[in-house]
Amino acid sequence: MIRVAAVAAALVLFVLPQITAPIPVVLAAGVIGLVLAATGMATLWRWPGTAAACIFVTDYALALWVGGPSVGVVEAAGFGLALLVLLQSLELARCARHATVDAGVVRSLIVGWTGFAAATMAIAMLIMALARGMAAAIPFAAAPLVAAACALGVVLALAVALSTARA
Repeated sequence: MIRVAAVAAALVLFVLPQITAPIPVVLAAGVIGLVLAATGMATLWRWPGTAAACIFVTDYALALWVGGPSVGVVEAAGFGLALLVLLQSLELARCARHATVDAGVVRSLIVGWTGFAAATMAIAMLIMALARGMAAAIPFAAAPLVAAACALGVVLALAVALSTARA
């Protein structure tokens, strides 16, 4: 049952780059990602799923690079959420390989993923609305410095979160 979520996520990860830039290179990388994802789903090995995720991210980055700035935040957040669902569902299927998982567990996971997706989309839209308002107030020459400071803040926040989680 959990593999159905992995299949759906892999298909989303394959289709989004194709919509962004329908060129043969993007198609070839997407097919390689699908083959690796299918291998990970069939064998429940960790490395094919991780390799598929890496190829899907590279494929999407290539599609964005070739396709230009035509993709919005909702598509990018959807891609990230599909990537998360793919990795999470493959890992759950691997960990629960010989366990009996009833419908209540699957329902709980789907509700949790749906809530996380809704919260992520809402936060992304809120941040975009705030960014549009702030964009007019920031001088063009200072924009790279502000972006670098924000990126540094995100990396530091992630570092703090990871270090406190391990302690």
